[in-house]
Amino acid sequence: MRLALALCSVALPALYAGTVAAQVAIPLPQNPRTPPAQDAGPPTTIPLPGTPIPPIPTPTPVMPQIPIGAHGRPDINPYNRDIEMTVPLTFQSSSLGDIPMLLTADDRFLLESATFLRLMQPVLNETAHAELASRLATLPNFGPDDLAKTGVQLTYDPSTLAVVVVEVSAEQRAIKDIFAPPREDANDVTLQPAGFSAYLNLSAIQTYVWEGNQADPPTINFDGAVRLGRFVFEGDAQLGQQFGLTGDSYKFTRNYARLVYDEPEDYRRWFLGDLDPEIRGQQSFVEMGGVGVLRQRRRFNSFRSAILQANRQLVLQRESTVRFLRNGSLYREVRLQPGRYDFSSLPLVAGSNDVDIQVTDNSGAVQNLSYQQYLDPIDLDPGDYEYGAFFGPTSRTFGGAPDYRGPVAFTGFFRKAFLNRPAIGVGFQASKDVQTLTGQTQFVLRNGSRLLLDAGGSNSKTAGQGFATGVSYEHFIDRDGLADSFTLRADYLSPKFATLGNLDGINTTSATVSAQYTRQFNLKFTTTSTASYLKGRNGLGDSYRAGTTGYYRVDRRWTIRAGVDYTKFPSSFSRGNGFSVNVGVVFQPDYRRRAEARYESRDNLGELSYNQSGLNLLNSVGFGGVVTRDDNSARALGYATYAANRFDASISHATFGPSLSDVTQVNATTVRVGTSLAFADGSFGIGRRINDSFMLLSPHRNLGKRSVVAGQSLAENNYISKSGALGAAVNNFLGSYATQSVQYDVEDPPTGYDTGPGVFRVHPPYKSGYAARIGTDAFASVMGTLILAPDKPVSLIGGRVTLLDVAATETPKPIPFFTNSVGRFAITNLLPGRRYLVETYGPNGSVDRSFEFTVPADTDGLLNLGTIRPGTKN
Repeated sequence: MRLALALCSVALPALYAGTVAAQVAIPLPQNPRTPPAQDAGPPTTIPLPGTPIPPIPTPTPVMPQIPIGAHGRPDINPYNRDIEMTVPLTFQSSSLGDIPMLLTADDRFLLESATFLRLMQPVLNETAHAELASRLATLPNFGPDDLAKTGVQLTYDPSTLAVVVVEVSAEQRAIKDIFAPPREDANDVTLQPAGFSAYLNLSAIQTYVWEGNQADPPTINFDGAVRLGRFVFEGDAQLGQQFGLTGDSYKFTRNYARLVYDEPEDYRRWFLGDLDPEIRGQQSFVEMGGVGVLRQRRRFNSFRSAILQANRQLVLQRESTVRFLRNGSLYREVRLQPGRYDFSSLPLVAGSNDVDIQVTDNSGAVQNLSYQQYLDPIDLDPGDYEYGAFFGPTSRTFGGAPDYRGPVAFTGFFRKAFLNRPAIGVGFQASKDVQTLTGQTQFVLRNGSRLLLDAGGSNSKTAGQGFATGVSYEHFIDRDGLADSFTLRADYLSPKFATLGNLDGINTTSATVSAQYTRQFNLKFTTTSTASYLKGRNGLGDSYRAGTTGYYRVDRRWTIRAGVDYTKFPSSFSRGNGFSVNVGVVFQPDYRRRAEARYESRDNLGELSYNQSGLNLLNSVGFGGVVTRDDNSARALGYATYAANRFDASISHATFGPSLSDVTQVNATTVRVGTSLAFADGSFGIGRRINDSFMLLSPHRNLGKRSVVAGQSLAENNYISKSGALGAAVNNFLGSYATQSVQYDVEDPPTGYDTGPGVFRVHPPYKSGYAARIGTDAFASVMGTLILAPDKPVSLIGGRVTLLDVAATETPKPIPFFTNSVGRFAITNLLPGRRYLVETYGPNGSVDRSFEFTVPADTDGLLNLGTIRPGTKN
């Protein structure tokens, strides 16, 4: 990472061994390009699904006008010798990536076939790409003449040092998705997870009550995971004071322990052990132990778009401007080249969607397409489905260590969102004591609304038969960038409706009705109005509540909140009845700092609070406090957190009293210290708490005692952790199933030492670990100037560097060599104590000049050869 900065002033064009970038300094002729003539072809067409798609005329490519050279070709190489380059490959003004190229002395250009085929994949459809691969199968390198009759034409543009894909015939182009979400496979993952990894989080918590010198033994929490291949064993436990009817005890208790196996390609997860069952609709939660399976796309792709998958395409025969309007509002305007485009991934809102597409081509002709589409997600992508099934004995306790002496039970559900039909969901829960069958569906209505229906029936050994129903109506209103929403929900429980969590069907509420309406008046002012009604049963009275709260954003830092509500509870809860007014002021200058003052008239409650959150960076500090008072009590709390390299800590102090003047009557101080032990493929480190996945970064042995830091910048002290005597640097902040970057740096590396790219791209599986060793045996770099005579540098010449003293077990690859306009060069990734041969290429690719040198065994990274003449041996 620092190597490029150290050598850029010496031989910038020759730094990168595989991508020789020195050619950017070649002063090739700059010739104006003739602008293409306007095509007056047929008008733009927009076929709907099932409509035959007409062929797209292929325009005649316009080649750069370059003078003809001595070899009868455009003079793209005025230096009359072969030059190796790495240049961008472009198509329709977009870069497809970099490709190695040989610019020959006779004004031809040759490209590497394997790289070209890889870069052309997003441009060509499968058939065309297979035909192109067959044509180039026997050619390691090829020129534009080798693409005859393939439908692909190339040219080299010396003004931009780029190879341009001038044209791809229409029938060979891949369909381009205009609204496609980012593809994970488009992100280059550079590091794979360890085959075996594990971590253990430890934290100790101690509370001391100053009045009476009271202090229970500290509570020690344990949680962690072990991953082997795709299998993960995870658990959580604690050692602490337990309170019970028979007395207190200090003991070890298990919260959960289970085996997890993921199949991310099928969005499926398997469980064995302590289960955490997921439920839907009218189902109830119950703790279980046993086996379970859950298929859920959002677990493995949390950034998916809510889109409708259907077959809708645009066929543009001329360059056009396309405007997409959704429910009367402009969603996106794009400029598109001729070709086929898929817009089925256009994001929609729940309910009805009126879509209008306006196409204006470069001749001014306008075409319109309008259609209506309904989105019925039931919290799923259209066409997607999910299911869950869990089986095993139930726990008789809720919270704490599970006790599986309850009856064996099953709970499961299946939900499906169709493309053009109402979504459905069914669920079933059963044990020997109770059985429950539930169902869900919804109907998408016009004008951005939908109706959701829930129902359930039960049979209980003690309660008999019962049922439950629910209905909700949702309406979303899009008003040109402003959004309103309305929700109405009503539920009814029969007196005998029972579930796994309520075996005897004890339902103190028979009916519930609630409504909410949010109105966005403008970008600064929003109101939310709510109302609810609960009808009691078995002697419990009815209750209801209605209120409105307004939010006004003065500027990006200040927000004012004010509201009024009326509440009526049963007589036994009469203290909270009546009208109440609440006001609040929030000051939030940035995402880390927030201050709030609020008041509620119901309990004459006032509160002041401030919070400044810490960051997951070394030596980060967070702190805050809150003071609250009402008619009967007062409370004050202050706290602070600190993130060290190998641990994190927090301290808080709370005081209680009958009023603010006596708020210090009771005082309690709590201290917490936490750390983690992490291991991955032989690497070990101690760091802060790990919640999901992690990476261990340790220095190569030739870096000595220099530290590796995980994070953005050592110079700015902006990093997460640092390696040292307690092991590798621990990046504890990785999330599973999302591609992300891990940055690193080395403390004071030797001059010229190659520490690598400075960033890894990873896509972590669930609770996985990574191990990375920073540095390499081939860390040395060499610089110098190649000359023929004092006033005659060997400028702009290419070649190769090969290792001479090769061991029998080594298969080193040649390193590209290049000089700049004054003969300077730089060579990286060399082994100390080894001898190398440098060979330069002549006009026809033959070896023209050479020299040898030895890298000293005791080098610290950079060797300056000074002035070198061909034939020299250093």
